[in-house]
Amino acid sequence: MGNTLLGNVVEVDRLSFDAKRVTIHWTDGHRSIYDAVWLRDNCPADRDALSGQRLVDIAELPEHPAIGAVSQSSGTAVLVTWRGEPKSSWYALEWLREHCYCEGHRQSRQRAPAPWRADQSASLLWMEYAHVLASKSAAATWLRAILEQGIAFLQGVPAADGKVLDIARLLGYVRETNYGRIFNVRPVTSPSNLAYSERGLGVHTDNPYREPVPGLQILHCLQADEGGGGSLFVDGFAVAAELRSQDSPAFDTLARVMAPFAFRDDGVDLQADRHLIELTPDRRVRAVHYNSRSIRPVSLPSEELEAFYHAYRALSRLLRDRRFEFRVKLASGDLVAFNNRRVLHGRTAYSPAAGRWLQGCYVDYDGLTSNLAVLERKL
Repeated sequence: MGNTLLGNVVEVDRLSFDAKRVTIHWTDGHRSIYDAVWLRDNCPADRDALSGQRLVDIAELPEHPAIGAVSQSSGTAVLVTWRGEPKSSWYALEWLREHCYCEGHRQSRQRAPAPWRADQSASLLWMEYAHVLASKSAAATWLRAILEQGIAFLQGVPAADGKVLDIARLLGYVRETNYGRIFNVRPVTSPSNLAYSERGLGVHTDNPYREPVPGLQILHCLQADEGGGGSLFVDGFAVAAELRSQDSPAFDTLARVMAPFAFRDDGVDLQADRHLIELTPDRRVRAVHYNSRSIRPVSLPSEELEAFYHAYRALSRLLRDRRFEFRVKLASGDLVAFNNRRVLHGRTAYSPAAGRWLQGCYVDYDGLTSNLAVLERKL
């Protein structure tokens, strides 16, 4: 038996089955096991041919489907006949191999982040705006860097008011907030948010008081300050890994305890509780939420306060550690896009007379993964 899968010759060595599963041994040495309930749930005949969307609900399917027979046809598909049902299901071998759900394949489908420290900042991607605009391959490279490293830069972006929205379209869909579709980072009189002052700001997550927390942030430098106003970036995933290694109880505390964040002015009153370190169900770091300006008094039993403050302080110290802090002076026409739930950002103080002007916007994170997937499919 043989077939060609995804451009690589991968042949079926042998196929076996019982009532509960189908096992395929491939000639490259891999073994795939497909449970009957999974196969029945993913029967291609139960999906619309045009959209690929499901036509049945799980409650309409047999609770304990049983395989009656399995055969291979033309080296390209497997036919499963169901016991007790007047139904058979065809599965393309290419599709079965692509959707193998063994542990190795499950892990390979997750795009592993590439944590970085200050001494690895040379690996962060800088590209020319014109190149990214003109080439789908270059655009995919830039988007992939944001996905994997959490941050990427562009040079040569025209320093024009509103240009940041053109970059936003490369990433996905703009998230409008109380700050508007676009926000201008420059000093104003009596600011309700210290971002709109000339003060230096420690690294932080933007808007942890919002639901959802903005996924991506873009900052476009329209006018630089030749003196101060340097930008700071820290990979929160690298810091979280360091904390986990140094002080696992502190890491666990920040992953367990939720802290309140809030922002209020004349027009809004925003509040949300967040884990400072948010984990996936399998305990991978999903997000780091840290903003010392907007955190509010925690509400915990006295016996838990000491552990929380110890952990909170340990995280804060690591975020200030120069081993993790990448400093860069954005010039006019430079632009940075970053994962706001991973990469923390800040700045050094600057003179309000210097005219420093950054323009930014927020973009939903799912737009990045969607646009990259479409580009990679086309390429």
